[in-house]
Amino acid sequence: MMNAKSKFKNFIFIFTFAVLLTNCKKGSDSTTTGNPFVSFTVTSSSSVATVAQNLKQFILRKLVPNAQALPPPGTLIDANGNTVSLTQSWQTIAEIEFKFDEVAGGTEIDENSVEFTGPFTVNLFSNNPQPMTQGFIQTSQIRRLKAKLSKTLTLPTGAPAGLLNKSLYFAGTVNGFSFNYSTEEETALEVAGPNLVNAVNESELLLELRIANLIKRINLSAINTNTSISENHRVPATSPCPNIDNSATDLYTCFRKGIESESNLGRDEDGDDQIDLNEESVE
Repeated sequence: MMNAKSKFKNFIFIFTFAVLLTNCKKGSDSTTTGNPFVSFTVTSSSSVATVAQNLKQFILRKLVPNAQALPPPGTLIDANGNTVSLTQSWQTIAEIEFKFDEVAGGTEIDENSVEFTGPFTVNLFSNNPQPMTQGFIQTSQIRRLKAKLSKTLTLPTGAPAGLLNKSLYFAGTVNGFSFNYSTEEETALEVAGPNLVNAVNESELLLELRIANLIKRINLSAINTNTSISENHRVPATSPCPNIDNSATDLYTCFRKGIESESNLGRDEDGDDQIDLNEESVE
């Protein structure tokens, strides 16, 4: 017959073994420790500028649970109520870095910070976004993304000619007038927020530009003829985007800074190529 001391020893053994099994199981599941393997996708979204657009997308997502990323609505509205339609939205990225700190320059070590190296040219209006890259990253907790822009030296299939030698290119119409925005900048886009995104192993990190919000925050009334917006033709305007940059005096600045402020980085858990309210994001 087992005495009390033997029973206690057996209990300790069983308890310890159970703990070990639990720890082993956690180690084999997706975790936020170590160097997680992730895929990285860049796309655009037309949420959350208007209730009607949100409702339409919500219904579509219910009908098609794994819906692909939706292109922007046919008609957008700018800050002054002008009718806007976008037909092209492209960007080329040279390097991608994920940071734990929200504040730029927090604990950066440039020699160890680059996670993915391109160039990656992305059609933000693609109906079928594909991960631009995948691999192991050095941080499993993210509050900030740095994406260094790069000039497009070779046009990919389907890309507009205006993207050549540019890092960003948008095209569309405002009240029927054609316009495009482009830049040769090769600086970094920084997307940051106070919330923590856990880079779970084998998950998808998604950078999403909220197109409808971008347009809604810029007054494009200065476009009253066919117009090209660039570093060399910034298109002066009076307080065109106070909700993006209160000091801005031209449309070029509004687009360049708005692309950052209206972007969000998150973990796309359901694979629908958009950041839903219940999914982790930095903003």
